[in-house]
Amino acid sequence: MASHGLTSSPVRIVPLGGLGEIGLNLTVVECAGRAMVIDAGVMFPEERALGSGVLAPDLAYLEQSHLEILGVILTHAHEDHVGALPYLLRRFNVPVYGTEVTLAFARRRLDEDGPVGARMATIEPRRRFELGPFGIEPIRVTHSMPDSVALAVTTPAGLIVHSGDFKIDPTPIDGELFDRERFAELGAAGVALLMSDSTNVERAGRSGAESSIKPVLREIVARSRGKFFLSVFSSHLHRIRQLTEVSREMGRRVVPLGRRMAESVRLGLELGQLPFAPGTFVGPAEAEFLESCKLTFLASGSQGEPLSALARIAADAHPRARVEPGDTVVLSSRFIPGNERTINTLVNQLCKRGAEVFYEAVAPVHVSGHASRDELAELIALVKPKYFVPIHGEYRHLRRHAALAAACGVPEGNCFLLEDGEPLTLSAGPAVHRARAVETGRILLEDGEFGDPGLLSERRTLGRDGTVFAVIAVSSKTGAIVAGPELVSRGLLIGDGTSAHIRRARAQLAERLGRVGGPFSAEGTMLRGEIVHTLRNYFSHALGKRPLIVPHIMEV
Repeated sequence: MASHGLTSSPVRIVPLGGLGEIGLNLTVVECAGRAMVIDAGVMFPEERALGSGVLAPDLAYLEQSHLEILGVILTHAHEDHVGALPYLLRRFNVPVYGTEVTLAFARRRLDEDGPVGARMATIEPRRRFELGPFGIEPIRVTHSMPDSVALAVTTPAGLIVHSGDFKIDPTPIDGELFDRERFAELGAAGVALLMSDSTNVERAGRSGAESSIKPVLREIVARSRGKFFLSVFSSHLHRIRQLTEVSREMGRRVVPLGRRMAESVRLGLELGQLPFAPGTFVGPAEAEFLESCKLTFLASGSQGEPLSALARIAADAHPRARVEPGDTVVLSSRFIPGNERTINTLVNQLCKRGAEVFYEAVAPVHVSGHASRDELAELIALVKPKYFVPIHGEYRHLRRHAALAAACGVPEGNCFLLEDGEPLTLSAGPAVHRARAVETGRILLEDGEFGDPGLLSERRTLGRDGTVFAVIAVSSKTGAIVAGPELVSRGLLIGDGTSAHIRRARAQLAERLGRVGGPFSAEGTMLRGEIVHTLRNYFSHALGKRPLIVPHIMEV
């Protein structure tokens, strides 16, 4: 690598998402005023009722740091790694690097709500490329998404290995094996720092092979006398491929439901990940002319998403598909923590319609795409890093993974437990030390738009404490209050004027404004500030609530 005089420059790793939560993955690697970004992902809000959007990492640090952003390198195409790409590229016009499958799905994401004409460059495993002071080599890993890679990043301060999401699958569906040999070569050459996926560190042993799902699906499909539904993430081409192979054996046609599922199937066919003849997949309109026992449906919604195909089917509200007695439904995914209640409601609805429903708790219809403890230990043994940082997980996952690394021979003092916004500086030697925390946060994205950072907090307040509207009229000539204050409450107290607390709050506000005097104006901030301060104090002391206070001031 051409170091351009940077042989002794320190390298700073700044996680802006993905350390302390599942999802939201985004890591910045800096050197001498230039930086590369690894992944740009989103996550769903825990409170789905607070909005239909997703959360993305706040990029304030990147915007204020004046770094030269050289590019974004994507490890794979899951939404928690590429979903925030449109948000990032609207702020930084930089190239995007990824494997063929990853870029195909990233382009789809950008076509939906991203900038036009984003610059993209295809990368391949074991083919190194240069990006400023960084030499980057993708390394093949196995995961639930085809064409996934880890990254070996050569820097002036030493070699950094970023695992991306991975497991070590001995029999991958596409035949592309986890590249043990290359990881071992890197370990022999010397790895300064390993950053490794922590998602499944609590699971003992090894994650099951993806190919183990096919015989289970074959058995269930063979027993099904009606329609067969598989609910799976639309990007899970390996599982879609296995179900399609089984469906062909049973003389069934496969019907993708919904735009995203149909688009994923189209991409899979074009990329060779779904190697099937024309006619294997049919549209919902064509399916209406086929017998129920000849149909397999692919439906999103395994997490109970309210507007998903499966949720609409369960509510008998889908225009093209119905679940009837004798049909079979398989939810082929892990129940993500926080979604259990919604998913259980979905399963109950499907059962009431007469379907036989299978999910992970009752049948082995899912295997994880993430490495369990033995696989995590194997990667550490292959790479032999001097320093270790666990990534991609909640705090408990990160802590257990750091302890695992110490048990595998990494000195305990060389295992760094970081959270979002906590940088680590790597110097030649190599040597590592912590740096001062930087600003991080989450932005709510809705319908392709980027919400205010306080929007989610405001919605939580509305749901928990309600809102109070205060209406006042002031004279445009004298600035005196000529009517009000009148208070209207929603979600806090009965707002029809019969509440004693509303009357007392109104009296207290009127008294306070009388003492302040005037003159007031509709445009000024003083009157609004007094209204918010007085009402918030009253309801906080009287009810232990902090409702959203909305002043409405009219000039007459």
